[in-house]
Order: sequence, then structure tokens, then C-alpha cells
Amino acid sequence: MRDMNSIRTCVVLTALLLGAGSTIAIGQSDSYTRMLSTTMSTTNSLFSAQSAVIEQRRSMAKAAGVLPAGTSPSSSAPQVQPVLRQYPITATDFRPVSSPIMPDQLADAATGVDTATRETMRKLFKQALTSFEGGARKNNLANAFAFLTAVALQVKTGTEPTNAQTDFLIAYFNYIVAGSPAYRSYSPQQLQMLYESLVITGNVLALIDSQGKQTKDPNLKAQAGAMSQAVLKQFLGVDAQ
Repeated sequence: MRDMNSIRTCVVLTALLLGAGSTIAIGQSDSYTRMLSTTMSTTNSLFSAQSAVIEQRRSMAKAAGVLPAGTSPSSSAPQVQPVLRQYPITATDFRPVSSPIMPDQLADAATGVDTATRETMRKLFKQALTSFEGGARKNNLANAFAFLTAVALQVKTGTEPTNAQTDFLIAYFNYIVAGSPAYRSYSPQQLQMLYESLVITGNVLALIDSQGKQTKDPNLKAQAGAMSQAVLKQFLGVDAQ
């Protein structure tokens, strides 16, 4: 999995690249929250189909440095990490059926925004995919899941994910997705849409967090915190407050 550590680079650079040239206009905030809810709903079947997934997520959260009952990162290196069944990284690759789908869908679905803002959102979503695919494994669900989760970890802990954490995140999600019966029922188009939604949502979360800190906007900071909490609960089984 030679692209593992590039996920960490993507997380570090995302807020810098997007935060430097993008701002959140009135009306976008609610659309971004709905975007996350839709993405979370889409992923339910991949996780709920496995009986031991909750305990696995808790073990993985500890290994990744997130405590089950808090937001503080581990002060020491992770202890013994759970042994995961090995799947080749290609097990979570997919072949896209077309050019990007979700930038247009998500921008067109936004409510309460004017035409100019909608086009800005469309451009932002396309830029998010381009930025991610320049550093991570393209058209791979494990990398997309790991990216969104790594962003959420950084928002919650205030600490950049380590190489060891991102390595483990990719291996973990490769195991979860490749081993899920639901994964095999997804059509190529569904896989592409899920992948794009995960990557775009990760970039949006990083943007909201970055802008909230830069402007000291309590609403944006609270939104970033709530979104990251939802991601960690869904993917890692952690109720981080």
C-alpha cells in the first residue's frame, strides 16, 4: 500500500489549499451538514453487516490514538494493534464509470444559495477530488474512508495524524470494506459516488475547521466539531465529546 502516508500529506495540505482561497458563504453551512448526513447514511450497510465491527472500531480507535470517552490524542505511541485479515489494496479499488459525478450533484442539491455561490461550491468540490487524487490512491475506497476519518481525527484532537495512524486507517478500512457483503452488492456507479462523497466531505470538513479557526467563528467551529464527532462515531465507534 505505497500510498498510505500520502493520506497524511493530504490532510495537512487540504486546509491550507482550500482555506487560502475558499470561504463559506451564507447558506452553504446547512448544505454541508446535509452532505455529511447523506454520506453517513450511504455507508451504514458497509459497517452494520459485520457482527464484530463495533468492537473492531473501538480497538482501532485506541490504536489510532483516540480515547473512547474523550477527544485527547494518546500521549504515547499506540500499543499492540489488532491484527487484521489481509486483503490487497486492490480489493477496494473500483473502475469509475464516468467523469466525476458528485461535484455537480452536491452543488445542484444545495439550498439557500445563489447561482454564484453554487458555482463556487461546484468548483470547490472538483478541486477537492483533484487535490486528493494528486497524493492518495485514486479510485480506492479504503483511502477515501481513511482520508475523511483522518481529517475528523485532526479536527477533534488538534493534532496531525501520524504516519502510523494513517497507515493503520487505510489497512483497517481496506479490511472493513473488502470484507463487507454489502460492498459486493454496490454497482460501479455507487462505488464512484461513495468515493467522491467521502473525499469531498473530508475536504469540506477541513475547510470549515480551518475557516472557523481563522475567523474565530463559534458557529463554524461548533459545526466542524459536530461533523467530526459524527464521522468518528460512525467509522470508529467513538463517542468523542
